[in-house]
Amino acid sequence: MNLKPLKKTRLGVAIAATIAFSFSSFALAQVESKASISQKFQQLVPFEVVEVNEHVSGLYEIVTATGIFYSSKDGKFLFSGSLHAFENGLPNLTEAKKRQVASGVIAKLKNTLVTYKSPNEKHEVLVFFDSTCGYCRKMHNDIRRYNAMGITVHYALYPRSGLTDRQGNPIPGVAQLSSVACSSNPQFAMNTLMQGGDVAPAQCESPVPMHYQLGQWLGVKGTPAVYDMGGNLVVPGYAPAERLLQSLEMRGQL
Repeated sequence: MNLKPLKKTRLGVAIAATIAFSFSSFALAQVESKASISQKFQQLVPFEVVEVNEHVSGLYEIVTATGIFYSSKDGKFLFSGSLHAFENGLPNLTEAKKRQVASGVIAKLKNTLVTYKSPNEKHEVLVFFDSTCGYCRKMHNDIRRYNAMGITVHYALYPRSGLTDRQGNPIPGVAQLSSVACSSNPQFAMNTLMQGGDVAPAQCESPVPMHYQLGQWLGVKGTPAVYDMGGNLVVPGYAPAERLLQSLEMRGQL
């Protein structure tokens, strides 16, 4: 069977001409500076702008404390969502950037995490952890098992209900997590809390808001959520030590 090429319709030609004109006009538009784009964005959107970059797509990439946006160079159009490269596999450039940023943030926050180090460390995981979460408690009860299997566990203190209620008042669990983080011995304080004991109130520049913001950036939906130290999701919930180790070792073979 011979397949005939599709004929261009008048409507198709008209649409193509309109699109070509639109994009030529777009290309000739005045280019705004990165500083101007940042200022304009923050006037319209209540998100802190971390940086504005020239992106390989020809757009501006706006990195904020809560996500990534894209802007046309003339500052007239704003895009949200994932941007993919037009090549095999359609790699998600937005997710790649998010992981790159997350990896740097995790490294900077590492000394604020509640860490249970394995004596024969083979893997490290970042666990978004809420002391009021039943499965977090179950995971903590197995902490020695994780460590024995070569897994160092870092807790990011993540109040899954948020930092404040609708009236702007601090959620009680936040103060509890902050007391753990500010304790002179955070591991002991967390152990006490998980065993049903009381943690003495302690104050410092609490890292809990930063841990929470990191979780929001990564898209954490519930706790526990297990990530690697590069910000890649390993397990979206509780996993026994054997299954977590298997998941980590399978990732290492990819």
